[in-house]
Amino acid sequence: MAFAVEVLLPVRGVDDFGADFETPAQRLRYEITVEMRDNPQGIFVTHEDCRVIRAEDDKMDFRATAKISRSSRKTPFLETEKDAQGRSRVFTIRQDGVAESGTSKRGNPLQLPAAEAARSALSTIATSEFRHLYALKKLISGPQFLEINPSEARRANDRFEDKRLRSNASNLAASLSEIQRLSATSNRPTGAIADISADLALLIPQVRTVRVLDDARSREYAFDVQVRDGTAFSSRVISDGTIRLLALLTVIDDPNRRGILCFEEPENGVHEGRIPDLLNLLREATEIQDSQGDYFQVLINTHSPAVMRTLNPEEVLFADMVRGVPVDGTISEARTRMRRIAPSKGLFDDEHHLYPEKIEEILRNRAGGI
Repeated sequence: MAFAVEVLLPVRGVDDFGADFETPAQRLRYEITVEMRDNPQGIFVTHEDCRVIRAEDDKMDFRATAKISRSSRKTPFLETEKDAQGRSRVFTIRQDGVAESGTSKRGNPLQLPAAEAARSALSTIATSEFRHLYALKKLISGPQFLEINPSEARRANDRFEDKRLRSNASNLAASLSEIQRLSATSNRPTGAIADISADLALLIPQVRTVRVLDDARSREYAFDVQVRDGTAFSSRVISDGTIRLLALLTVIDDPNRRGILCFEEPENGVHEGRIPDLLNLLREATEIQDSQGDYFQVLINTHSPAVMRTLNPEEVLFADMVRGVPVDGTISEARTRMRRIAPSKGLFDDEHHLYPEKIEEILRNRAGGI
């Protein structure tokens, strides 16, 4: 299996030892190939490569608000060297950090054996001595998945609970408390909780505010939701839909949000008429550059025609299952087909594109997968 990812790195960062670094080349392409073997048995990395994407080769659709930093570097940051028989011999990793003098480091490349590599060379990068690879590793390892379990998200949390929201949102109360603590000011005593409350009220008009509760006796965090008439409902009784939206907003309104959010079926628990508002909130969160020059990215999957009609064509990738027969005519195989939306029927091929009229047909019939 071969994978490739093209990234827009943050302008700057801090490694795990507190060292600041900058990334002169923000646009990189990383490739990795893995294979399963019987002797020795296991999954092994057979190829890795990471290099600069030159401006003339860049096909990125996203329009960054700030100028992208680029580099004229020709040598890869990471590449796989092969032997005469074409087998992977070593992974070569080149330094690109900054020395104390301020000049770029150009020491001997680090080489790792590649014949039976059970892990990637990228996973070995631990410091900004390899600053671009470090930033890449941090970006790839940072996606946050949300598969919210409302019953878990309702419960109170111990004060020593993890503060970054878990995928099932079981530490929602602790996450809300931490956001309030870090963002509160004298003018805004609840900090970013005010933003979460305003966005939740946009999606559920009956809501007035979200309140973080700190019980000194039980040493636990909890939360409730206050509606327009002043009645407060504890987390134990508010609806599953409200819990799901609150957990989502906890991520996108967090001033320290970062990386990539993967969220399943955002339409669950949302009135169909409020779906455009929800998607606008998600879209706006991805358009703001943070203090490190990074952007937040949101990936969603959906089966909802209402969501589909709200998305822009360039934001959509259709996935469906198709069955085909190999060239040798043996056993048919099922595979996932990924298709973009072409602006018109005259600019598409059925294998790689859908056109607007076909999409409407799919939405009417509620057929296929999105």
